[in-house]
Amino acid sequence: MAENIIVMPGSARVDLQALQAVAGEFGWEVKVAGDLHEARSAQVVLFHRDALGPGCSWLDAVRQLRQALPDARLVACHGIWESIDWPELCDAGAFHAIGLPLRANEVRKSLGFISAAGKISRRPLTLSA
Repeated sequence: MAENIIVMPGSARVDLQALQAVAGEFGWEVKVAGDLHEARSAQVVLFHRDALGPGCSWLDAVRQLRQALPDARLVACHGIWESIDWPELCDAGAFHAIGLPLRANEVRKSLGFISAAGKISRRPLTLSA
């Protein structure tokens, strides 16, 4: 079974090429999935809060994803202009956060954290728009 990363960008612009390039450095392949239902085997979810509905707060997004995907590593993708309460999100089940727009060095660090945590091996990744 392939290990999966799902991206749920909502209204946020996620540079999939940057993600693909860095994922390739880890030997991972990037794929696209259609929705959260297709993400049920996800082990990592990169998400923006409004991907779960208009007006969804960061905390509500983490809680919803944690309930739907209890074993997934949750990575909040937030705009640099957005304020997040990291301790609160962490307590709710977020694994990591990364700023948008994506920058290769930050993506590399984030995927490195995920790899070091042992959730992802060098197998294909899956993305969702």
